[in-house]
Amino acid sequence: MTQVENYKHILEKIFHREISFSNNSITNNCIGALNPENDFHTFRTNFIERLKRICEYFKDAPEYLEEIVKTAKQIGQTKGYKWSGSYSELVALDYWIQFEDIENIKFPDRGGVTDYADSIAKQIGQVEIDLDISLDLHTKKIYTDVKSLIPTHIELTDQILNCLKSKTEEQNYLIGIDDISDVDYLKTKKDFIYELQSGGLIQKLVECVNKKETICNFKLQSGTGVTFRIEYPKAGINTVLSTTRAMEPYKLAIDYKFKILDYYNKLLIDKPSLITFVVNPWFNKELNISKEFIKTFYRSLTRRIFIELSKDSTDMGTIFPELNNKNIKISDVVSKVSGIIFINDNSILKTGKDINDVYIYLNPNATNTVLTRKNFDILNWSTSVKMPYIEDFYYDNY
Repeated sequence: MTQVENYKHILEKIFHREISFSNNSITNNCIGALNPENDFHTFRTNFIERLKRICEYFKDAPEYLEEIVKTAKQIGQTKGYKWSGSYSELVALDYWIQFEDIENIKFPDRGGVTDYADSIAKQIGQVEIDLDISLDLHTKKIYTDVKSLIPTHIELTDQILNCLKSKTEEQNYLIGIDDISDVDYLKTKKDFIYELQSGGLIQKLVECVNKKETICNFKLQSGTGVTFRIEYPKAGINTVLSTTRAMEPYKLAIDYKFKILDYYNKLLIDKPSLITFVVNPWFNKELNISKEFIKTFYRSLTRRIFIELSKDSTDMGTIFPELNNKNIKISDVVSKVSGIIFINDNSILKTGKDINDVYIYLNPNATNTVLTRKNFDILNWSTSVKMPYIEDFYYDNY
């Protein structure tokens, strides 16, 4: 039985309907872990129980259930770690439905921009806005789009290494980037997209592999030097590739601060709009680290976004060419981010219903709706889910 066929059986048993896939040969570490023969019993149990809860909650809402099934199917039709997007949407949805007093949960919440709440999408000429979840927090309705938080430098270097594999005769090697301390989002994105298009770095790596070299040094267009380590396994010998990565939470916050701008077309003008990031060690090894580090990083990152970038008058067109002549500044975008939610998904190892660590950071400089801790008091009423950590920067906005 293939990974997809096993996954198909799981979905059919949960949703009580026939499920079809166009490609039964897809493999990824999510659906692979769902095979009962593999040693991921805790993850498999959590995954199935999560879908059962969602199915039960929406059993009388066929229009939402159809979308949920479609989202679940996408997990089984994507290679690498691209399953993470659909998976993250289901993680976030499951989190919110467990609060007994939250009402009017929609998944997804989308519509034409003329009939929907005013949005940046409408201002830049899009015809539809597509958000993942909306819900009522007692007296406030909030909207959020859900993303898997994948380090951009890892995502782009993985694309480069995938290209490399297609260009070398030798296939039996392990390769990874070593000691990359500066992962400034804008610079890294520009550097590696350039290398994907120009092919210079890929060609250099091909030459190193062909010569069986174990170190490959390269200077990116920005002047940043990168080092790749390469190991060549030998029959009967266990080979391990070791790379180093030094991280400091405040530096990482500086490097990540512009990533929020990628989601400019998910933000509303007058209504509370949040971005939700889901973190799981299978698609973000970088944040598989101590809770102290993570909490420091999240707070530092969101403070830089909400306070530092709220004063940044740089035109968005300098970063996103499609926004040239739209007269939208970085400060305009971040002012529409009412908050950022981080959901640390612990389903690989942790058991029970309440398996997430959740951190909510609210923007004191939002111009659509300023949310505070009090707006989330309804979460205290729940008996089944612990209260998330919430920071509204009320006394730290300077």
